[in-house]
Amino acid sequence: EQTTLILNQSRRETATPQIGFEIWIVNQVYWMPKRASPKKESSKKVAPKKVKKVTRRSMDSANKEYSYSKLKDISTEEKERINVYGTILDCSAPYFMEKTSKYQCTIKLIDDTVYPGVGMKGIPDYITVTLFAKTAAEIPLAGKIGTIIRLHRAQSKKFKGKPQLNCDVNIKGAWVLFDGTDGMTELSKSGKSHTFNAQDRTILKELREFSKKFFSKNELDGITLKEAAKKRPKDFDCLCYVLEIKKKANGETIKVCDADKVVKLDIPTTKGLSLNTHEVVRIRSANYDEKKADTLTLNEYSNILRVPKEYKSAKELLEKVKDKTAPQGVKAQVTKHTPKDKPIVASQILNAHKQKEPIQLKELFSGAATKGGQKYFKVRASVMEIGPKDPKEWLCVVDKKTKKQYKLEDIMKGKKGKDKKLPDGMEYYFKMQLFVNDKSVHNDSNLYILFFCTVEGKCSEFINLKLGRDLPTEEHFKELKRIYKTLTQAWVELDLMVEVVEVSGKQPVYFLVDTALTIQLTGQFH
Repeated sequence: EQTTLILNQSRRETATPQIGFEIWIVNQVYWMPKRASPKKESSKKVAPKKVKKVTRRSMDSANKEYSYSKLKDISTEEKERINVYGTILDCSAPYFMEKTSKYQCTIKLIDDTVYPGVGMKGIPDYITVTLFAKTAAEIPLAGKIGTIIRLHRAQSKKFKGKPQLNCDVNIKGAWVLFDGTDGMTELSKSGKSHTFNAQDRTILKELREFSKKFFSKNELDGITLKEAAKKRPKDFDCLCYVLEIKKKANGETIKVCDADKVVKLDIPTTKGLSLNTHEVVRIRSANYDEKKADTLTLNEYSNILRVPKEYKSAKELLEKVKDKTAPQGVKAQVTKHTPKDKPIVASQILNAHKQKEPIQLKELFSGAATKGGQKYFKVRASVMEIGPKDPKEWLCVVDKKTKKQYKLEDIMKGKKGKDKKLPDGMEYYFKMQLFVNDKSVHNDSNLYILFFCTVEGKCSEFINLKLGRDLPTEEHFKELKRIYKTLTQAWVELDLMVEVVEVSGKQPVYFLVDTALTIQLTGQFH
C-alpha cells in the first residue's frame, strides 16, 4: 500500500464532463475513475496502468502567460487556438440557432491594427466574432460600445472570403469583459476564474488609449429615424437619445429621439438591458412597426448599447437634440424630460453611524470596505428599480408572537366597515428591494441590491404611513405609488446607511438601517 496525496481536482475543457480525479505520486499521474461502492480485493494480478510523466507545462498551467495576436494577423490567415484582445464596435444580443442547437451572438471587433478607415489594402474595417454557448447566460452582454473583450482559444476562419473568429465556450473557448475606460477588475467572464498579469494590464492600457482616440474622432454608422421612416429598411441601426423609461410587468417601454423624430419601443425583460434616461444609445437591428405610428420593434438578435458621452457621435447628437433649431416635437420632448441641474437628495441618515463622505457601491459590494471588520457604511445612490414593482406588495403583516408573515391582501379579505382593523397581535412591516446605481457601477451589467425590511423595527423611519391599527385605504396606496415614482427618477439620489450582514458560505446581504425619506405624504420634499 502507498500513501498518496490528492493535490488537484481535475478540470477538463471539454463539452462532456469527466468523472474522476488526479492522484499525484512523485512524478507520475494516475487517472482513477470514481467507484460507486467499495469492492472486495481480488487475488488476481492486475496489470499496472500506463503512466505519463508530469511535464513542466502541465504543472505550471495555472501560471501560464498567454500569447495574444493582433487582429491584423488574424485577417490574413486561418489559425487554431487564437488569443486576442479587442474593442467592441457593435454586438448583437444572444439568440438561439436551430441549426446548431446553441445560442450565439456576433461582435464587431477592432484594435489599433484593424478599424474603419485604417487605410491599408486587404485589411477589413473590423473582425467579426461569433460566440457559441449552450445557454444565453454564457454569452457576453456588453452594455456599451467600447467595452473590451478578451478571447482565449478562438478559431480563425474565412466566411464568404472575409476573416472571422469563432469561439465556443462549451468546448475550449473562454471570454472576459473589461470596462473600456478604467479598472482592472473584469465586468463578467465565462468561467469561474481567469488569469490576469502584468501583460494583461499593459494590453488593456494600450487598447484603451487607442479606443479613446478612435471614438473621439470617428462617428458610429447608422441612419436617422426620419430616413428610416421614409425608406423602411429592414434591420436598420440608429443613434438615439433616451428621453423616458417606463417599467412594465414584462419589460420596459422607452421613448427615444434623434435630431428629427421621436419614437417609442418596447424592450422585453429577456433582453437583460440596463438603460438610463438622458444618455445616448445605439439601437441595432430595429424595424418600424407597420401598425403603430412612430413605434420601433426589435428582433431576438437586436441590441441596444450605450454610447459614452465623450464619443464624437454622442457629443454631436446631444448638441443637435438640444439645439434651438430642432423640430418642435423633438424640442418639446427634450425640454420636458431634461433633468435638474443638480440631483435632489431625498433621504437623510439618522442618529448613529455618521460619516463625512459616502463610499462607492463598487467598493462596498467588492468586499474591500469590510476587510477591516466594519459593517456600517454610508452610500449615495440613485434607484433604478424597486421590487416588488407594485407598491401595494411592499406592505406586509406579521404575527408578533409566532413571527408568521402574511400578505396584506389576505388580511384585508372580508374586512368591512368598523371591522377594517388589523387583528390583535399583528403589526405592519415593509419589505422591498432597492436596485441601486452610482458612478462607480454605472457601466457594468451587475445588479446591486439593498434590502429594506422593518421587521422588529429595523429602519422603520424610512417610510412612515402612520397607519396605527387601521387597514390602509386607496389614499395610502396612492402615496406609496408617488414615492415609487419619485425615487426612480433619474434626478433623485438617496443617502443611505447600509449594514453588511455576513452569511456563512454565501454572499453578504446588504440591509438599509437608520435612514428616513425626506418626502412628505404629498409626494413633495421637506
